[in-house]
Amino acid sequence: MRSRRGDAGTTMSELVVVMFVLSIIVIATMTLTVTMQRTNAQTMNRQEQIDGVRFAMDRISRTLRSAVRPSQLSTACATCTADAFVSGQQFAVQFYANVESTYSVVVPSRVTYSVAATGPTAGVLVERVQEPDQGTPTASGWTYCDAEAAGATAACKARLQRRTLATGVRATGTPMFAYYANNNTALSAAGTGLAATELATVMAVEVQLTATSTGVAAAQPTTIVQRVLLTNPYTLLRPDPGATP
Repeated sequence: MRSRRGDAGTTMSELVVVMFVLSIIVIATMTLTVTMQRTNAQTMNRQEQIDGVRFAMDRISRTLRSAVRPSQLSTACATCTADAFVSGQQFAVQFYANVESTYSVVVPSRVTYSVAATGPTAGVLVERVQEPDQGTPTASGWTYCDAEAAGATAACKARLQRRTLATGVRATGTPMFAYYANNNTALSAAGTGLAATELATVMAVEVQLTATSTGVAAAQPTTIVQRVLLTNPYTLLRPDPGATP
């Protein structure tokens, strides 16, 4: 009898307890693994957001600093009256800039930054840089074809460079572009944007980029703000320091 008691197997209650303990260990291990994977994915998404917003901000601020009135780039355009800014809205801006071009002479390229709030391209921040149709201005200035029109020629399309700067950019709420006059007065771009008289007074642009992501591993929104002083127009318009007040 004693020998038989020593050879007795595991009881049902003991087996249930062991299975219960093992299930707790397995569940805890799986939960920890999933949490670590999600945290790692969120960290990667966060870093991608930061890198994307920084790249876009560097690109926009560098180009904005080269904003210029077309008449400043050629003496042959004495009758040109266009201002540096063509349009100024809360989530889109268009201006002339002194950037690299394929022409052998300096020309004002027309630069546009915009982000769509709806549709298949919602949240995509796009840069468009278009060279003028000719290297030298006409009597009234430089002309620009519609490179995105359905009937645009190949030569016209070749003068437009389109680049995606960032995705997941917030296109509602706080404006992406805020405009300031020479005396640091804020200009309202609500509705249809700045009026023509206000475009002529823009001396600084504050850019606020906010990138978001979606999904289970979505990271917290990333926001970068930078105010850019428009060097070329400011040099042209600032008062003479030796003038009598």
